[in-house]
Amino acid sequence: MMLAITGAAGFVGRAVVRQLAAQHPEVELLLADREVAGFDGHETLPGDLTDPAVITALTAPHVDAVLHLAALPGGAAERDPAASQAINLDVPLALIEAMRGRRLVIAGSIAVFGGVLPDPVDEATVPTPTSVYGTHKRMVELAFADAVRRGAVSGLALRLPGIVARPAAADGFGSAFLSDLFHAAKVGTPLCVPVAAYATSWLMSVRCCAANLVAAALSERAAQEAVTLPALRVTIGDLVAELARHGDVSGIRFEEIPATRATFGSYPELRTPRADALGFRHDGSLTQLVEAVLADL
Repeated sequence: MMLAITGAAGFVGRAVVRQLAAQHPEVELLLADREVAGFDGHETLPGDLTDPAVITALTAPHVDAVLHLAALPGGAAERDPAASQAINLDVPLALIEAMRGRRLVIAGSIAVFGGVLPDPVDEATVPTPTSVYGTHKRMVELAFADAVRRGAVSGLALRLPGIVARPAAADGFGSAFLSDLFHAAKVGTPLCVPVAAYATSWLMSVRCCAANLVAAALSERAAQEAVTLPALRVTIGDLVAELARHGDVSGIRFEEIPATRATFGSYPELRTPRADALGFRHDGSLTQLVEAVLADL
């Protein structure tokens, strides 16, 4: 099997490549990103996905499936809607068109739900995005669903929760503080958290995320409608308390910014029966999530 991965040099992409190399060495990989250094033994495709020639090479006839991870983060998308359209909308639309008759797995986002969420969020929750990023992700979901309905492609569009822990102070991510908490606890540095201790978020370790994405890419699982991945609903204060068992959290303090709390700290209960039935999983417990993240830092 030849599997192409976009965004392969990114945070999630590298975790996916590591897991594939360790557990599925028989799968041939075509790794695409603007820069793809450090992938010895794999075919690489450096270039910008907004270049039609790169899309053509990425979806060449010998490619059996594409796992699309590349994206412009939410904060950066809000600052530059045109760039978001080019990367977060036009590129996946081009992949849907180019992958006719083959398998395509698209990494989406819980940003499609918007800011004010019902309790609980479940399969009946209607996405009402309130950001450029979320709107473009929802548009891709609709186009993908139509392509699956017509039999043009097969695969899945997966809504990812907050994935931790990204590199410290990850540029363009409004939710970067969720990852910064792990870095601060590991080395004992001060951190001002822009939400209250009782704020809640949906989190998944990058290790668990990679396992779900690999399973999606290599299986024959398919769905017309987007699938919201399971995630742990975590209270930030509980996360800090768990981190205190592994590191130094004495420098962590809370100074809530209402807009940040509304966007990244007000998540209700999450129910994902469709994802559960397809075999996707969350980390199991907050303790397991923290241990997995710290082990990978």
